Amino acid sequence: MRIRFSVLALVTLFGTLAQAQSSNEFFAMDTAMVKKFGASLLSADVDLVAALGYRGVAPIANDPATWQFVTQELIPMLDRNHLRLYAVYSGARADHDTMSVDSGIRQNLPALEGRGTIIWLPITSRDFKPSDPAGDAMAVAAVRDVADAAAQFGLSVSLYPHYGNLIERVEDAVRIVKKAGRPNVGVTFNLCHWLRTDGSQSLSAVLRLAMPHLSLVTINGADRNGKDWGQLIQPLDRGDFDLGGLLAELRRLGYHGPIGLQGYGVAEHLGTEPAENLRRSMAAWRKIASTSPRL
Repeated sequence: MRIRFSVLALVTLFGTLAQAQSSNEFFAMDTAMVKKFGASLLSADVDLVAALGYRGVAPIANDPATWQFVTQELIPMLDRNHLRLYAVYSGARADHDTMSVDSGIRQNLPALEGRGTIIWLPITSRDFKPSDPAGDAMAVAAVRDVADAAAQFGLSVSLYPHYGNLIERVEDAVRIVKKAGRPNVGVTFNLCHWLRTDGSQSLSAVLRLAMPHLSLVTINGADRNGKDWGQLIQPLDRGDFDLGGLLAELRRLGYHGPIGLQGYGVAEHLGTEPAENLRRSMAAWRKIASTSPRL
């Protein structure tokens, strides 16, 4: 009897085997899947990440329309492809004596129940400069608001340090997590935002600080001394930053959680189409994951 394999089946098989070599599940942020930031994912986009071996996706949902897309269209696409919805990026703001949270978070939590989806929470401010501890009280109030709502559905929150935001640095996120005092709140390490705010010299110290709370990591190819997103967000096979060293350090510290591919602006800044970025980055991930020590 002759067994026939489709190209799609073979690609999916190799992707699954590559993931098995790594203790960290690798997923794609929607920024790596679309050519223009904010564009909705198509069924073909989801089919491609599944075929390449990514374990799931993490989209942005910051208004009623994008939340509706995630819950009514994207989730069925993921389910058909046996992919996870790792996180949904949706924000909060902390100002003098007030805070606000994207109303879509609370409204759509029931649709995420049972999926293990993390609410990816960046916190901005009109009144406070980045990393200003004066904004901590309102930031903590926002985090507790989201965390308490998420806990009702068995879900968690991860603070997303973002260049230019109130929570800009990993240190800010850890400080807020401790003050918030909610067990379902963690922090994210974003390679590109860390490089832009801190440079490349403090990696071990930052990861050690984050480790007790680290729930998500995002990576991409990058130049160690890059100054803009075109240098700091590249396909995973480009740039001189030592991604193998980063993964080895994460494993040494005991991080076995998900790692996401960041792809913001790759098409615009580098002329690299999303499909090409996804293919090249998965090939690079397989190499990195297979050569980094598994402790």
